[in-house]
Amino acid sequence: MLARQLGLPRGARAAAEALLRGRTRRITLGAATAERTGVRRFFFMMAGVGLDASVVRHVRPRLKRRVGEAAFWYAGLGHLAHWEPREFTVEVGGERLRATYAAVGKAPWFGGGLAITPRARLDAAEFEVCVIDTRSRLRYLRLLGHAMRGGAPEGSRGVTFRRATRLRCEGDVQVQADGELIGALPMTFEIVPEDLEVIVP
Repeated sequence: MLARQLGLPRGARAAAEALLRGRTRRITLGAATAERTGVRRFFFMMAGVGLDASVVRHVRPRLKRRVGEAAFWYAGLGHLAHWEPREFTVEVGGERLRATYAAVGKAPWFGGGLAITPRARLDAAEFEVCVIDTRSRLRYLRLLGHAMRGGAPEGSRGVTFRRATRLRCEGDVQVQADGELIGALPMTFEIVPEDLEVIVP
């Protein structure tokens, strides 16, 4: 997924040629710290609190190895039918926002092309944060449609966007980062001061 964000070719030969050319780009990383354990986890693209973490938890490893990103679609659409949203709070920029889902984005899209944080950039020293406050599964399906078409417009009902270098989420909800479960709230998210140099085409 990161390779796609960076525009790296999929074929081995083309990827090797890109490596030999040696063009580079600097990107920033996010870090999530679990407050109960102190464990810190770095991420390239995004962290998700709520629905997508629940989906990741239910993706079967064998299916993920066989079909890749499609496994998340398969698990997600079935999971949404019986998912029970849990409320938590997002503290960002001096605000306390109520949420049932939050995406902490370092990249514009993920999960097979979903634009949940469409204005996030890998090389920006800030997150785009998308906070959703609804318990309606139908509303989530509508927002999924927006994400498939480029992202929910700013001002959409129940959706709040913020830009931040640091935020905190508190509640009893699971968290995933770059498609892997990393623990549960409370958790703090922040931009890592040191950037990373990567090879690009």
